[in-house]
Amino acid sequence: MRAARLHGLHDLRVEETPDPQPAAGELVVRVEACGVCPTDVRKYVIGVNDGDYPFNPGHEWLGRIEQVGPGVTGWAVGQRVYGDTYAGYAELAVISATPGGWSHGPLALPDDLPPEQAIFVEPFADCLHAVGDQGRVTSGSRVVVVGGGQMGLQLVVAAHLAEAQVTLVEPVEERRAIATALGADRCVADLSELDEQADAMILTIGVGALVSAAVERTAPGGTVVLFAGFGDRSRAEIDLNLLHYREIAIVGSEWIGTPPNQRYARYTEARDLLGSGAVDLAPLVTGRCGLDGLEGVFADVQALRGLKVMLVP
Repeated sequence: MRAARLHGLHDLRVEETPDPQPAAGELVVRVEACGVCPTDVRKYVIGVNDGDYPFNPGHEWLGRIEQVGPGVTGWAVGQRVYGDTYAGYAELAVISATPGGWSHGPLALPDDLPPEQAIFVEPFADCLHAVGDQGRVTSGSRVVVVGGGQMGLQLVVAAHLAEAQVTLVEPVEERRAIATALGADRCVADLSELDEQADAMILTIGVGALVSAAVERTAPGGTVVLFAGFGDRSRAEIDLNLLHYREIAIVGSEWIGTPPNQRYARYTEARDLLGSGAVDLAPLVTGRCGLDGLEGVFADVQALRGLKVMLVP
């Protein structure tokens, strides 16, 4: 099969590799599509810290089961599934048939769910987790999402579903317009334009210096959610008196929960919202590519060109 794998910093190679064979308890899936995540690009730029080279960073993929490994029950060849393991930048992917660690395991997908919707199951589940579990957002909560990239816009949708009052902070006018269409009540270009404090401040930009500014604009009893990874910019200075006297919490939000605190049910919730039509994220897909076009897409992500790209291997 063909696969796109990282071999080091800025070293992405499309190569022929042996077709995978399922071990006991595994499925082999023919990949239909895979979303390109900013996390994949960060691994390309600063390196891999959760695996070994060569490394396939695609983790928002879907396809049909092609082989069922020994001992697997409940799954059959031809079933359409969603997968969240690092394997999606390839023609074939392997996934354990049962949940474990960071992975939900395969999630059954309806045949009629368009791939432009289906690729969002994992990232939108992450946003539901950030808003509901980590941000503790409820009806009427004042939510500020900082950053209007494709993940920030999904967070706007998740907060809108929770019936919050949603403000997006984003300098790009086009993205502010999209956020308004997706349910944002207000959009501003800069944090300095906020005229009230937030109950939940959700950072989608991994710059440590923004954390202090977010804390300053969080209401007493509120929460700052660190949704973005901070990569090699992970240091920040914070006025601890603000945390103490205002009782402000700073929490992380990683995937659908760090083991052993995973919220696997968020996957099913995301799939059902996308499948029912209650949430339409397909307009966020601004491009498609094949395996050979991935490196160009990574450059576009770094330059803030476009939103979500769907790889079709």
